[in-house]
Amino acid sequence: MKRETLKAQLMAQAEVAIDELLAGRKEQNTLSEIENLVEATGHSLQQQLTDTLLKVESQVSGPGPICEQCGREMHYKGQKKRQVVTKTGEVAVERAYYYCKACQGGYFPPG
Repeated sequence: MKRETLKAQLMAQAEVAIDELLAGRKEQNTLSEIENLVEATGHSLQQQLTDTLLKVESQVSGPGPICEQCGREMHYKGQKKRQVVTKTGEVAVERAYYYCKACQGGYFPPG
């Protein structure tokens, strides 16, 4: 994904979060109410940004990795999904899975 496209997507997510924050305000807010609004908005935005960047990073491009056993190129077999708890909250992570026909071994690239 191009940097400009990714930036536009992240900015749109931030704008929605800010709109939600403003919608949650009252006429008069105490410091505690303001802190709670900002904290909830920040946490929600962090999760969204983490999820978006993980999806971008997990996109497959280029040839498959080389099998450590036989030295042949491994074949892409699709995305495998699992839930992971991160510093910014729980997100679904999809990672590419590769398979070597010769060795019959599988591989998930680090990430």
